[in-house]
Amino acid sequence: MSLSVWSLLLVVMVGQAPASPQTSGGPSLDRPCSFVTTDEMSSLLGTKVTAATDEKFRCKYVVGSGWLETKLLDISLKITRDIYDYDKAHGKAVSGIGDQAYVFGASIVAKVGDVVVDVDGSNLPRPPDDAKLKAIATKIVKRIP
Repeated sequence: MSLSVWSLLLVVMVGQAPASPQTSGGPSLDRPCSFVTTDEMSSLLGTKVTAATDEKFRCKYVVGSGWLETKLLDISLKITRDIYDYDKAHGKAVSGIGDQAYVFGASIVAKVGDVVVDVDGSNLPRPPDDAKLKAIATKIVKRIP
C-alpha cells in the first residue's frame, strides 16, 4: 500500500479531519501547507494553484486537473528512509538544499536533520523542471523550525 493510503487510513481510524491549509501561527511540521501558501506556490510554479489541502504529513496543491504534493517526513521511519534512499540511488545530487538533496524525475527529496522534505510534481499536467523543484524545496527547508 502507498504511504498516502496508509496516512488516509490513519486519519480515518483516529477520526480526525485534515487540518485547514491556512492555519495561523507560522510553519509547523504537522501542517505541511503552512510552509508555502497557494499564492507562493503559484508564483514558484508559474501557474495558478487553485487549492491546497493539508493532510498532516503532506500538502496537496491543486493545479488544473492535477496536483503537486509536498511532504514532511520523519527520517527515523523505514518508509521515509526507503523513499530517500531510492531517490539518492537513482537521482542526481543537488547542492544548497538542506544537508543533502536529490532530484529524481519530477520530484526532489532533501534531508534536513531528522526531516525529509519531498516535493513531487509527477501528478501535474506538466511536471515542473528541476529549477522549480529546487526553488520549492528551498523555500520549505528555509522555513523548517
